[in-house]
Amino acid sequence: MIKEKHGAAEAEYLLEELEINTLPIIPKEVVKAIDSEHYRVVLEPQSFKSESILGKAEGNNDGALIYVNANIKDEGRYNFTVAHELGHVVLHIMNRKKLSFECGKDAFKSYYNDPSEREANGFASGLLMPKQLISPLTDGDINWRNISTIKRECKTSLEASFRRLCSLSHEPAALVIHKKDRFHRFASSEQFDFYIEQIPLTIDKKDLCSNGLADELFAEFEEMDASDWVNPCKKGLTIDRIYASSISLANDITYTLLKYDDDCLSDSNE
Repeated sequence: MIKEKHGAAEAEYLLEELEINTLPIIPKEVVKAIDSEHYRVVLEPQSFKSESILGKAEGNNDGALIYVNANIKDEGRYNFTVAHELGHVVLHIMNRKKLSFECGKDAFKSYYNDPSEREANGFASGLLMPKQLISPLTDGDINWRNISTIKRECKTSLEASFRRLCSLSHEPAALVIHKKDRFHRFASSEQFDFYIEQIPLTIDKKDLCSNGLADELFAEFEEMDASDWVNPCKKGLTIDRIYASSISLANDITYTLLKYDDDCLSDSNE
C-alpha cells in the first residue's frame, strides 16, 4: 500500500504543477501537457499481437513513448491504462530507474507483487481521481451511490472507483466480481481482515442482485450470514454477519460490495 500511496501523491503533485483542477482528468491531455522540446512524451495507440498486453512505456534521456492497446473499448479501462503507463514515465523512466515496461492485465491488479507496477497503479488512481477533487463529491462512505458518482465524474471503471474510494477510507470493504456466476476476482481495503471465499454465486445470492443498469447502482445492503462470503475466523476474531449489496451488469458480470462493522464481530476466545 505504501507504493500505491506514493504513486497517488506524485500524480496529485503533478496535477498541481500543471494547474489541472477540474474533472474529468483526461490522461492523454496530461501527456500533451508534460511533452516538451527538452523531454518528448508521445502517446500512440497500437494493436499488439497479444490481447493480454494493455500498454507499454519505454524511453531514454531524451523522451518516452507510451503505447496503449487500441482495442481497449471500455473508456474507464483505456483511461486507467494511459495513466498507468504515464506513471511509469514520470516515476521510473524519467528517473532512470528502469527504461522499459510491458504491462499485461496482472500488472493492474492491486495484489501484483512488482513494486513499480503497484506504484504506477497508485499514480493512475491519483491522476484520474485526485483526492482534492473527488472528496467533495461524496460523503466518503463505501456504497454504490458514491462509487457511481466517482465513476461518472472521473470517467473511470467501477473497480478503479471502488479502489480509490477504499484508499481514502478507513472502512473495511471488499468488491467481489463474478462472471457467469463463477468467481472471477476481488479487491479489498486494507482494513478488510477476512479471507473471501472464491466460490460461485448461489441462487439465493443471485435473487438478491439488483439490476445495476436500471437501478443506477443504488442497491441497498442486506445483512447476511458472514460464512456465505468469507472464512469467518481470523486473527482471534469471528465475524458472524456481513453486509452485502450485489448488482448485475452487462456480459453476465455481478459485482458485490461487502462491508462489516464492530457489531458484526465477536472475540474467538470468548
